[in-house]
Amino acid sequence: MAMTGLSRLGPLPLRLAVAAPLILHGYQKLFVHDFSKFVETVATFGLPYSEILAYVAAWGELGGGVLLALGFVTRLAALVNAGTMVVAIWKVHMEGDFMANWQRLSGDGGYEFPLVILGACLCLVMTGAGALSVDGALAMKKQREPAPEQ
Repeated sequence: MAMTGLSRLGPLPLRLAVAAPLILHGYQKLFVHDFSKFVETVATFGLPYSEILAYVAAWGELGGGVLLALGFVTRLAALVNAGTMVVAIWKVHMEGDFMANWQRLSGDGGYEFPLVILGACLCLVMTGAGALSVDGALAMKKQREPAPEQ
């Protein structure tokens, strides 16, 4: 079912609510805190190319957050940040046994915040940016263009 009426505006508050903390956290990682410490933290995850992953995560949060706020390349920006949240939950918040950590959903070290961001990003991957967005404006422009004559 296509989005019509008010449902076309539904992704806007979701995009803005997700964009704000992503922009804040990405900015803090890159420009407020010592970025090398974040790179060291990512290196402890045991994943390959940890320095590249740290840059992708930080710039994905900052740049991806801005893109989400604008509604531009929304699905890609949301997908990058969904991946970042999966890694954050898996490697930072879910240390050890999954069931033992299920109780750590909230509170210090809990994963409720990254879980909500993950869910919102996945929703935006599936729905797109909605009507009030750069993506929406580009789609409308494309629909209005006449078909090329043959």
